[in-house]
Amino acid sequence: MRRNEPPFNGRQFILNKATGEIHDLDRETPECRIDRIRPDDIFSCDTYAEAVLFASVLGITRNGCPKCIPEHHRD
Repeated sequence: MRRNEPPFNGRQFILNKATGEIHDLDRETPECRIDRIRPDDIFSCDTYAEAVLFASVLGITRNGCPKCIPEHHRD
Protein backbone atom coordinates (compact mmCIF):
# COMPACT_ATOMS: atom_id res chain seq x y z
CA MET A 1 0.00 0.00 0.00
CA ARG A 2 1.49 3.30 -0.99
CA ARG A 3 2.06 5.74 1.80
CA ASN A 4 1.95 9.47 1.16
CA GLU A 5 3.62 10.69 4.33
CA PRO A 6 7.40 11.19 4.58
CA PRO A 7 9.70 9.37 4.11
CA PHE A 8 7.58 7.33 1.67
CA ASN A 9 6.20 10.31 -0.29
CA GLY A 10 3.78 8.22 -2.37
CA ARG A 11 6.54 6.32 -4.14
CA GLN A 12 6.26 2.63 -5.02
CA PHE A 13 9.63 1.29 -3.89
CA ILE A 14 11.73 1.72 -0.78
CA LEU A 15 15.27 0.67 0.03
CA ASN A 16 16.03 -0.15 3.63
CA LYS A 17 19.51 1.39 3.85
CA ALA A 18 20.28 -0.60 7.02
CA THR A 19 19.62 -4.02 5.49
CA GLY A 20 19.75 -3.46 1.71
CA GLU A 21 16.29 -4.93 1.30
CA ILE A 22 14.09 -3.39 -1.38
CA HIS A 23 10.30 -3.42 -0.97
CA ASP A 24 7.46 -2.84 -3.44
CA LEU A 25 4.77 -0.99 -1.51
CA ASP A 26 2.14 -1.92 -4.11
CA ARG A 27 2.73 -5.57 -3.16
CA GLU A 28 3.47 -5.13 0.54
CA THR A 29 2.50 -7.91 2.95
CA PRO A 30 2.39 -7.82 6.77
CA GLU A 31 5.56 -9.96 6.74
CA CYS A 32 7.45 -7.07 5.12
CA ARG A 33 7.28 -5.22 8.45
CA ILE A 34 7.61 -1.83 6.79
CA ASP A 35 6.47 -0.07 9.98
CA ARG A 36 9.55 -1.42 11.80
CA ILE A 37 12.02 0.31 9.44
CA ARG A 38 13.50 3.46 10.95
CA PRO A 39 12.54 6.53 8.89
CA ASP A 40 16.22 7.50 8.54
CA ASP A 41 16.89 4.12 6.90
CA ILE A 42 14.27 4.58 4.16
CA PHE A 43 15.09 5.73 0.64
CA SER A 44 11.91 5.97 -1.43
CA CYS A 45 11.92 5.85 -5.22
CA ASP A 46 9.71 5.26 -8.25
CA THR A 47 11.40 2.21 -9.77
CA TYR A 48 13.20 -0.92 -8.65
CA ALA A 49 16.15 0.10 -10.86
CA GLU A 50 16.43 3.41 -9.01
CA ALA A 51 16.62 1.57 -5.67
CA VAL A 52 19.33 -0.72 -7.06
CA LEU A 53 21.31 2.26 -8.37
CA PHE A 54 21.07 4.12 -5.05
CA ALA A 55 22.20 1.00 -3.17
CA SER A 56 25.17 0.72 -5.54
CA VAL A 57 26.14 4.34 -4.97
CA LEU A 58 26.07 3.79 -1.20
CA GLY A 59 27.94 0.50 -1.51
CA ILE A 60 25.02 -1.43 0.01
CA THR A 61 24.49 -5.07 -0.91
CA ARG A 62 20.86 -5.10 -1.96
CA ASN A 63 18.23 -7.82 -2.19
CA GLY A 64 14.56 -7.91 -3.12
CA CYS A 65 12.21 -8.68 -0.25
CA PRO A 66 11.18 -12.36 -0.43
CA LYS A 67 7.57 -11.41 0.38
CA CYS A 68 6.85 -8.51 -1.97
CA ILE A 69 9.54 -8.88 -4.68
CA PRO A 70 10.33 -12.61 -4.74
CA GLU A 71 11.51 -12.44 -8.34
CA HIS A 72 14.45 -10.26 -7.19
CA HIS A 73 15.20 -12.12 -3.95
CA ARG A 74 18.53 -13.94 -3.64
CA ASP A 75 19.27 -16.34 -0.81
